[in-house]
Formats: sequence, structure tokens, C-alpha cells
Amino acid sequence: MTLRAIGVVMAVTLAVPIVVGAQDEGARPSVFINLPMTNGFADATHALVETEGLVRESLKASDIRVVARQEEADVVLTVLGRGRGDVELTAALQNLDSTVNASPVPIATYERYIEATLTIGSCVEPGIEQLVKPRSCYKRAFVGLGLSGRDLHQPAKKPASNSWEACADALARDVRAWITENAARIVALR
Repeated sequence: MTLRAIGVVMAVTLAVPIVVGAQDEGARPSVFINLPMTNGFADATHALVETEGLVRESLKASDIRVVARQEEADVVLTVLGRGRGDVELTAALQNLDSTVNASPVPIATYERYIEATLTIGSCVEPGIEQLVKPRSCYKRAFVGLGLSGRDLHQPAKKPASNSWEACADALARDVRAWITENAARIVALR
């Protein structure tokens, strides 16, 4: 084999994983994580910013592709808040917009939770532009509980039971499952 032929073989061998990796990145939905916004300002408290960071780290630890800009995202995950017990969670879920799909969540009185909404598509309020282009928006609420799923496979560094980290891990696990199950449809909506 000539030196030129060896060079071509090596170039192809090195390029194939790069091209395949790029195709895999494009085939996977991307997620942007943010806080609730009011008139362009983030409704942030220290606890909410801390919670957003925990959720971000939990999603990054999984195979979810987290992006830095909303324009690059297929899915937007808005971290709404955290709390403790059934009374707080029931009130939080009742305060959601009626267009958000939310399931009842069984929770103990002392159990911690993190609440977030997942949004796909444009959720512009109805107006003149909606007469021309129909609204294409899907919203779903997710709640990560501190005591749920303790018997499931856990990462090497297991968070303490009923901690904010455990809630973030539970939320990330459910979001990841939902995105994985709906990946083909999400990518088709790009």
C-alpha cells in the first residue's frame, strides 16, 4: 500500500466518527433551561436560581443536550419553583395556565418537590397573527419528588433522600424519559 493510500484510509477513519457524532447531535432534541419571565425580566430568587442550577446539572449528567440559548432549543424547560408537601404543590399546580398538561402528583406532607414546565413550539397569546398562523404549542408540567424512585438505578453519587438534589434528579429523569419517548416528533417540528 502506498503512502498516499494509507493517508486516505487514515483520513476516512478519523472523519467518520466526527460526522456520525455530528449527525447524532442533530438527531437529539436540545433543551434550554430558564426561569419564569415577566416583561423580559427573570422572576428570580436565590432559591429559584439554586434550583435551576441543580436541574441543569442533573440534565447535563444524563444524555440530554442542554443548550445556552433559547433560539437553539427544541424544548424549553422553565423551573417554576420548589416547595414542601401536598398543600404547597396543589396550590402551585392550580396556579398553572389551563393550557398546561398536569397530572395529579401523590406527595407526602413533609416531602420536597421541584416544579417545572416543558414547552415545545410557539406559545404566543392569541391575536391577529394567530388568524394567519395557528398556535402550535405544547406545555407539560413536571414535578420531581424528593422521596420517589429511591429503588431505581441511581448514579454513583446518590443524593440524600428528600434533598433538593434528589428532587432535581427525579425531575431530570422524568423529563429525559418524556423527551426520549417523543424525540422523533420533537425533531420533526424543527
